[in-house]
Amino acid sequence: MRRGCRFLLLMLLLVAPVQARAAAVPDSVVTAGLERTMAAAAAEGFRGAVLVARGENVLLARGYGTTVPGGNSPITAETVFTTGSITKQFTATAILKLETQGKLSVQDKLGRWFDAVPADKSGITLHQLLTHTAGFPGAIGDDRERIGRDAYVQRALATPLLFAPGARYEYSNVGYSLLAAIVEKASGQDYEPFLHDQLFVPAGMHDTGYRLPAWDPARLAHGSNDDGSDWGTTMEHAILPEGPGWNLLGNGGIHSTVFDMLRWHRALAGDAILPAAARAQMITKQVEEGGGTWYGYGWSIEPTDWGTLITHNGGNPYYFADFLRFLDSDVVIYYTTASRERRMRRLARPLARIVFTGEVPALPPSVPAAAASQSTSPVGAPAAPGSLASKWGLPGGPQAQRAAELLEALTTSDAAWRRDFVRTGFVPDVLESQGEDALDQSLVALRDELAEFRVQRVVPTADGLTLVLETPGAPTELEISVEPEPPHRIISIGVQKGG
Repeated sequence: MRRGCRFLLLMLLLVAPVQARAAAVPDSVVTAGLERTMAAAAAEGFRGAVLVARGENVLLARGYGTTVPGGNSPITAETVFTTGSITKQFTATAILKLETQGKLSVQDKLGRWFDAVPADKSGITLHQLLTHTAGFPGAIGDDRERIGRDAYVQRALATPLLFAPGARYEYSNVGYSLLAAIVEKASGQDYEPFLHDQLFVPAGMHDTGYRLPAWDPARLAHGSNDDGSDWGTTMEHAILPEGPGWNLLGNGGIHSTVFDMLRWHRALAGDAILPAAARAQMITKQVEEGGGTWYGYGWSIEPTDWGTLITHNGGNPYYFADFLRFLDSDVVIYYTTASRERRMRRLARPLARIVFTGEVPALPPSVPAAAASQSTSPVGAPAAPGSLASKWGLPGGPQAQRAAELLEALTTSDAAWRRDFVRTGFVPDVLESQGEDALDQSLVALRDELAEFRVQRVVPTADGLTLVLETPGAPTELEISVEPEPPHRIISIGVQKGG
């Protein structure tokens, strides 16, 4: 399971931030607003579960929809969903736990833990793996591949780096699977039993893991196919009875419930798992991600008008989870869904707005039914022969044309053409906040990560379109948000690895 919507560029939020009010909004007002928003989402097809708490008070905890698409069994707060790349914070915590036990250091180099480390990787530290600065690509295989630990480590060590270790940030599942291998070597336990014994049991989490909770299959939320039919569960596709392969283990795929994730939040607020110094280390701004956020160890750190937000999300085409922790006010939001609609994955932050202001925002607009095909508005009619959209197999329309320019920028050897696209293809706010050089470097990094690709399909969204690309290892989705009015410049680009 890859981290859902890793934003490469500045994301302009659908709901503009507002200044936090001095006085807390009464719980009853917040709960009413949360229930109103989620009832509206459920009426429009939301399937998932939500928990919102402030301090000791749980303001909302319930499920919506059915565990199986079109079925009769309701989703509840006890339904089990995959957490996706939220798994990374468990791996990071395991590393810090072992450091407090004196069994390793985050400054250890790979050569301490693996044999025959190549020269280009000999200086990589655990800190660089934790902060996505080691230079590894996003993935080196499919989540469903049945590959063991030692074979995975050998493959990773043989994989060319994207850049010199420590040079920059590049989100990588590979680094976290290597960390999981180090957890096993340092602890003498397999990864999941170590997490169970050292993290989950002390936190009171009995519904979290890959296989050890042995859930009743009826408690698992099913994903859905594009046509709304039952896709099944991640347990069937990637975990399997013998557990996950190492393309997934340590970086994604752990399952949980909203109540267990609340227990995790509360455990991290005290000393049940880590001492204060280690907890602070985990949420320290270690490296800039771009767009005004930083990465710590398994967490993103983001300043907001409501205080510092500690957050991470995760997902694949079938599931999405979003974890928001406002530590200054002890507010936690855990939001998980099996809805395929992209807009149903964007509700956690509007829920935060309700908590802090009492204002109930409208749901993100739905894509008109007619826009579900590739040949209708807003994407447009078939592309004109000879246009960039036609070259890339995209339909016509200004949004698709802008997406085609992006694909051209990701493949052209003409650096001057790419720089010209950077100057004219993005909204001024992005260009000013990111800088032309940084945007150009981001496109180069994305090009290197994608390697080679082919457009499989185009999915219109409320604010742009999603390109599903066939890429080595697993599909990749580019979520492109575009201005609705001319000149239709790009607002943001989200990158999501499938699996």
